[in-house]
Amino acid sequence: MAFRALDKLINLHDGYRRQIKIDDLELLLLQAEGIVYIIQSRCPHREAPLLHGEVEEGIIYCPNHQFGFELSTGRHVEGLCAGLKCYPPIYEGNEIGFWLTE
Repeated sequence: MAFRALDKLINLHDGYRRQIKIDDLELLLLQAEGIVYIIQSRCPHREAPLLHGEVEEGIIYCPNHQFGFELSTGRHVEGLCAGLKCYPPIYEGNEIGFWLTE
């Protein structure tokens, strides 16, 4: 495993979003209600980008079909499709990232 930095801590704020591609892995780094999340960047239902999905009370909604996913677990709220992959944020120095398994 290797630490992969995604951004500087100074850049984070509520409403922050950044889509990041590392090889075949597409991630969305976001902060909502003071909590930082790292999730897969596309909806598992039809691969719609979640970058502009609405976030409300810890749930991100796909902008195409309004499917809701819990940001903390990735679970689809209604259980109709696969959940999102979530990655625990790791803080190292002045950066935030995650552990990349190779």
